[in-house]
Amino acid sequence: MKRRISTLIRWTLVIFGIYIAFQVLSGIYTIISGGNLTDILWSFASDLNQDQKQRTNFLILGTGGEDHDGGDLTDTFLVASYNHELKTLSMLSIPRDLWSEAGDGYGMRLNRVYEYEKWRLKDSDAALESVSEVASKIANLPIHYYAKVDFEGFTDFVDALGGIKVLVEYEIDDPYYPCPNLIDFCPFQIAAGMQQMDGETALKFARSRKTTSDFDRAARQQKVIEAIREKAREKDVLTPGKIKNFWKIFKKRVETNLRLGEIIALGKVAEEFNKQNIAQIVLSDEPTFVGGLLYAPNREDYGGAAVLVPQGDNFLGIHQLTDILFGNPRVLIDQLAIEILNGSGKPGIAKSAAYYLNRYALNTMRVNNYPDGTLPRTTIYYYDEEMTKDTLDALSHFIDAPQLKGPVDLRRRGFDITIVLGEDWEGLE
Repeated sequence: MKRRISTLIRWTLVIFGIYIAFQVLSGIYTIISGGNLTDILWSFASDLNQDQKQRTNFLILGTGGEDHDGGDLTDTFLVASYNHELKTLSMLSIPRDLWSEAGDGYGMRLNRVYEYEKWRLKDSDAALESVSEVASKIANLPIHYYAKVDFEGFTDFVDALGGIKVLVEYEIDDPYYPCPNLIDFCPFQIAAGMQQMDGETALKFARSRKTTSDFDRAARQQKVIEAIREKAREKDVLTPGKIKNFWKIFKKRVETNLRLGEIIALGKVAEEFNKQNIAQIVLSDEPTFVGGLLYAPNREDYGGAAVLVPQGDNFLGIHQLTDILFGNPRVLIDQLAIEILNGSGKPGIAKSAAYYLNRYALNTMRVNNYPDGTLPRTTIYYYDEEMTKDTLDALSHFIDAPQLKGPVDLRRRGFDITIVLGEDWEGLE
């Protein structure tokens, strides 16, 4: 049975659902060997929780686990949302150094929130519920389900799959990769190119940060998730023996509030999912990059800690971005090409506008001068109304300007949308 599973949590949940059904139903090994569990599994499914916009939302955490010093510190913080109407999956990676007001008003880095809440509440499930509330405020999205996977669970899952293949874009040479005791260093190196990785190598690739950045690491984590999805589609992965092994790992290493019927329902979602419908963003402090809405404040203001905070010192900008990522994901999936032309008579404003819009996932590919000199009023031109409607809707939240069918001479420039900044242009804020 071909499985289209797009994230680590969805893959593990499908395995979990299959194994439980296998335990409950007599003769399931025979049915598995026959290759068709669909009708039986779906009879156990129950509806997934959804918000008012038909989205099911998840918080996925990665921790060191009980075998590591600082085992309750959060190394990975990912919010994912499946849109049942659009059939899209959106993922937001949030850096662990983001400052949170959690902790009874004292505040702390995001990676300490689960640890603190577990200590305060004396219960891991209650702590995960509390962390979900923090994630909800950052992403401006209600969180329905959480899942926490520790390092050993991650490496065991990858090894149980037989390893994964990942395209390494740049060589990594990290002499400061931490050993499990968090005191000594265990240097990590990997060459550029397509690499076969076992669980330990995949974990190091996903975690290494000292010679790159937290934002590079978040992007690598999403690459690993995609590689796991690809490997999980191979025919020999869901054999009875491997399913049993997956379940043992899942039971020991994954904490989640999903119930059996919901897990099986996720399996149906995964079965029908098209990998082309994934939208993903990494929050960072790179102001010219998509998601570059954070900055590093003066350490003295945070007790000497190196932290990140949102631009404007509030989450309004991030919420504008997440409204697009989770509410209008076709903008990221389609990545329509946008040109900005300066028709204002004021130098330099087109480049500033392009940098600003690009942070919000609007693909501003080129800036130039308006060929006809100046234009009295800022205007957005499109050439295919149906194809561009989602991106035009996103643009309308930033630029209050008429949206018109573009003239032939502008269309010949080869872009999907043309923004001409007119003499009335006052900038973006």
